[in-house]
Amino acid sequence: MARKLSRAGRKAMGLTISPRKGCWIKFQLNLRNITYRTVAQKAGVSEEMITQFIKGRKSSKKVRMALAETLGYVSFEALIAASRGHDGGAG
Repeated sequence: MARKLSRAGRKAMGLTISPRKGCWIKFQLNLRNITYRTVAQKAGVSEEMITQFIKGRKSSKKVRMALAETLGYVSFEALIAASRGHDGGAG
């Protein structure tokens, strides 16, 4: 049986985001008046899952894709690059 990764393990593998990046994503959603409900519906998950993802407690490929698409980025990696001040491909 596969063992569940700890939060530190998920973070080390790049599966979760840092609190700072989560805060930036939350800010970007607020700037655009996009609710967690909107992202959750797009991803097909609960609003709680979006909250946990933003806080860096959960990982989800669906949430990554939904956030990038909802915020107008070509990929989640582009979204994260934008959080560092790079041109992330938002259009």
